[in-house]
Amino acid sequence: MTSRPLAAAVAALAEETRAPLAGLSDPAAVLAGLMDLHGSVSLARELSLLDRPAAPPPPAAEGARAEVRALAADRLGELAAALDHVFATPFHRRNKLPDAAAVLATLEQTGVLSAPAAHTRAARGGRSLASAAGQLWEPFGELTGRVLGRIRLETRALREELAPSLRALGPDAARLERLDAAISAATQKRRERALAELVPGLARAFARGLRAAVGALPEAVEIEHVAGWFAEEQWLRREVHRMELVVQAVLAHEAGRLLALVDGAAAAGAPA
Repeated sequence: MTSRPLAAAVAALAEETRAPLAGLSDPAAVLAGLMDLHGSVSLARELSLLDRPAAPPPPAAEGARAEVRALAADRLGELAAALDHVFATPFHRRNKLPDAAAVLATLEQTGVLSAPAAHTRAARGGRSLASAAGQLWEPFGELTGRVLGRIRLETRALREELAPSLRALGPDAARLERLDAAISAATQKRRERALAELVPGLARAFARGLRAAVGALPEAVEIEHVAGWFAEEQWLRREVHRMELVVQAVLAHEAGRLLALVDGAAAAGAPA
């Protein structure tokens, strides 16, 4: 299911203001919006299987609930720390982002800076600027894609790792884990579609920022003018920060889903 952090991230990338998601607080409305016909049929089939009696698991060991919660929190904390490291020094060579010289070279090679001086600002647009935006965004988009892929891969692996421990907490916890798995499978396509909007949205925001920055350049562009884009509070740093916010929102979404499941299963498996 979608979460407020993820919904806010998608809305923040829109060029136009959208109406607030009034149904976000209604779980049934959100769930219905995330399922297509195939997902609805699959969920109905899985729900019918949940009513079948299952062999009760052995009693959970003392402290098992706390151990599962600690494991989930530790792994998610490690993932958050790794992502923070990526964006702490975004232009470190490990991230393979361009430096000022590479950005200037792209602007020159695509013809953005080759307009006649009398018409410089008006001419710095169109196809040349679109080509430059695409080339410059490519490494930023690749970095974002790698990070988002890591989030999906590691949270999915953690979910699978936790499943046996959650089911071992008791029959009610096992039923909750199976229900969560069924809902996750039924809504997977729509959730992935929402996530797929993020990187293209970032690319459009990047292109808008580049257009404004190029328009503010002087007629004679030197390396120091482009280097200024890399300073704090300048447009390129703001776009990197936007990337980081989207990454954090996706992590908050995935971590929130996992921890809600762990806490719910722990409560369901607690002795009466």
